[in-house]
Amino acid sequence: MQSEDIKRGDRLFTGSVIFVSVRCTLQYIVLPFVLPLIGLRSDWSVGISVLIDIIALTTIAYNVRRLWHTSWRWRYIGLAVVMVGVIAFMLYQDARLLLGAA
Repeated sequence: MQSEDIKRGDRLFTGSVIFVSVRCTLQYIVLPFVLPLIGLRSDWSVGISVLIDIIALTTIAYNVRRLWHTSWRWRYIGLAVVMVGVIAFMLYQDARLLLGAA
């Protein structure tokens, strides 16, 4: 049974890592550099960034719930706490830009 928990945790964690790498590529390469090159306004990139942040926070919450009964629980919880803080800060900054408070 322990082996199945480890395999399940590995699969879930691998999916999370893939999502994070796609999210970072979008937020830090595609949105700030590629969208302006093709003529889209920065409002679009901030809006897309907010959407990605919300999806990331939802995914973290989902993964914590799914990983709670595996051996990955404590490893992922520590990482999740740090990442929620970072993503929440970025979401706050993006929301300020969207609302014109910056």
